[in-house]
Amino acid sequence: MENRRAAAALALAALLLTSGCIGFLTGSESLTFEAESVAVSDAALEETGYSEQRVTTDQRNRTFSVAGQEREVSVTNHLAEYSRAADTLFGDQQVARFTAFSTPQVRIAGQGPFNPVSDLSNRELALRLQEQYSSIDNIRFESNRTLTTLGQEVRVSKFRADATLSGGQEVEVFLHITQIEHEGDYVIAVGVHPTRVDEQANIDALIEGLDHPA
Repeated sequence: MENRRAAAALALAALLLTSGCIGFLTGSESLTFEAESVAVSDAALEETGYSEQRVTTDQRNRTFSVAGQEREVSVTNHLAEYSRAADTLFGDQQVARFTAFSTPQVRIAGQGPFNPVSDLSNRELALRLQEQYSSIDNIRFESNRTLTTLGQEVRVSKFRADATLSGGQEVEVFLHITQIEHEGDYVIAVGVHPTRVDEQANIDALIEGLDHPA
């Protein structure tokens, strides 16, 4: 019995050492998680007339409580933004926008996920968006629909909201939001466009054209 216990203890120690968890559990170093990058396929961009505006990487440090102790975790997210001009309505402003965001599931010693995104519904994601951007206000639910992307069916929620453009002009917009768990990451997609622009088919094509490596 003692030999079996000793062997099990050695196996656990080896697992922790090879996975980089010893320093994390003792507090001497942070544990890192990075999502795979996310993008929209070239075919979907060509079909919809959207173009890439920027691709960025965002690193955040967060503190989690594990086994009664606080530990530092470094999380790396990826974001890709696309837009299409609607110059017949608002000059040359890029008013139709689509954003794809990937963030890793954070699991530590079998606990988690700790990523706050994991517990948010599409409506809660929309409200978080409203909190972070003063140009978006008065979000209200419109409808749900189902699409297929990254090999699975997903629910896409549509909301109305009031937005202020860069020139100060106020306009009513639609928000389309979905969240997918894929290969250890959360992938979030958000499309925004004026309600006067019939853009839903393009947003659907962009969601269906998401590319997130396995």
